[in-house]
Amino acid sequence: MNIRTRGRHRRPSLAQLEQASHKDAATIAAQADLIADLRTQLGAALREAATAGERARVAAGELAQLEQAVETQAERIADLERRLAVGVRAEHVIADTQPCPTVDGRFEDGPVRRLGASPLADTVEIPRPTPAA
Repeated sequence: MNIRTRGRHRRPSLAQLEQASHKDAATIAAQADLIADLRTQLGAALREAATAGERARVAAGELAQLEQAVETQAERIADLERRLAVGVRAEHVIADTQPCPTVDGRFEDGPVRRLGASPLADTVEIPRPTPAA
């Protein structure tokens, strides 16, 4: 065996082992600190996720209530539109079937509605002079 070969395969010295041990201990301590920081961040993230989940549940409930309110309002609007259409048709039927007060024989063109009977006329009628024949 050669002397050079023997020297290359020597075991590390005690100082080298202590230096490597200190280096490994520092690495382990740094990694332990990193693990502690990551656990703290994980805990904060889990709390935020739980809070966000609760907010999402509350928002979903509010959204459901608002959708129900919109649906109720839409039904109410549809009902009012239907009632309005029925009322307009009824007014036309009533207007077509109610007799209008007329004055016959006074005008050559046929019956004419008297001004006093008009809904826009004043309720006080002015007496007309009687025609002298």
